Amino acid sequence: MLKAVASNTLAQLVAKFFGAGLTLLTTYYTIRLAGLELYGDLTKVVVLVALGFTSIDFGLNADALRRSRNKEELQTRLGSVLITRLFLAGVAIILLNLLIFTLPGGYSHEVKSIFWFGSLAIFFQGIFTSGNVYFQFNLEYWRSTLSTVAGAFTTTVLTLYSLWHSPTLLSLVAATTIGYFISATTTLLLLPKIPKPRVHFRDIYLTLKSSAILGAILIASVLSSKLDTILLGVYRPSSEVGEYGFAYRIFDVILVLPVFVMNSLYPLMLRNKKNLLNTTLFSLGTLGTIAGSATYILAPLILLIKPGLTISLESLRLLSLSLPLFYLTAPLMWHLIAKNRERQVLITFLLSTILNLSLNLALIPYYGASAAAIVTGLTELFIFLSLLYYSLRVKSVL
Repeated sequence: MLKAVASNTLAQLVAKFFGAGLTLLTTYYTIRLAGLELYGDLTKVVVLVALGFTSIDFGLNADALRRSRNKEELQTRLGSVLITRLFLAGVAIILLNLLIFTLPGGYSHEVKSIFWFGSLAIFFQGIFTSGNVYFQFNLEYWRSTLSTVAGAFTTTVLTLYSLWHSPTLLSLVAATTIGYFISATTTLLLLPKIPKPRVHFRDIYLTLKSSAILGAILIASVLSSKLDTILLGVYRPSSEVGEYGFAYRIFDVILVLPVFVMNSLYPLMLRNKKNLLNTTLFSLGTLGTIAGSATYILAPLILLIKPGLTISLESLRLLSLSLPLFYLTAPLMWHLIAKNRERQVLITFLLSTILNLSLNLALIPYYGASAAAIVTGLTELFIFLSLLYYSLRVKSVL
């Protein structure tokens, strides 16, 4: 069991190493060659697309894993998951394109008019994510890694080409979208032959109904983590959005470890493996503390990329203080879901979204990126304490 978990966690780390490493490389050159204003506008597009990614996740994979007793059952459900997710992608693209035209402040006409092209990545991400349910069930994340690397490499090559040949927001958005297309195509090639899915709205409805609570949890979760950047785009200049976006991108890379560990452990939790939570909490809590300390100490290295990135430096240091909490909430959340306590998890994340939105609306117009970073930590503290409270109420949890 430990070997399988370690192998699949390593596969995801390799994928993130290449994906995040190449992303940081393109970010470095984008800031240096195109400037913070253009990078800030790109961040506004990317953040809204990320909201679409989470909305189409909708807990479909976790629900399919929970309801599949063997590979054959999962393979049968794979088609329904894919069709349902593509339906959600269409809805998300329409709604987000309507939403962006209502956003005031720093969301310029150029950002709004180009966003539709970037939003196409939501379709491609839907294919990639749906394929991952098969790889996760069979603990074959190395296939997913190949798809991720192929897409990231494509995005990097196209982005660097654009930066060296008169970069524009459209060319940078196009590079990202094409990269997701390559990831989706590679995923389809690596999947086994699946039964031809039926396109019936009743099947889509039943699939969504089954995963509704999990979907709401994930949407609330991403809202509480992305609202700050959206509000920064409304109230603060693009350069500040770019600096905060850069710091948060580094922060996101450091956050992948607990996500990847739980991707490997969740199928085992569903099979009632004992003592997983205690061990996972101790291990991830220790790693989170080390990661937070190292990030705080090494944060000034940001200034090597471009002197004067003081907002990025301050934001990353403030964000690093909450890293141990993020490392602890992941196992608590998925353990409660495995124990069919997803309603308590949903309540926690809905309240955290309200808390996050209220604090950011009150503070960001006056204090900007620093307030966004502090509110991120306060929100995660609330989530941790709430999930810990619910976990302690579940028999034999701790």
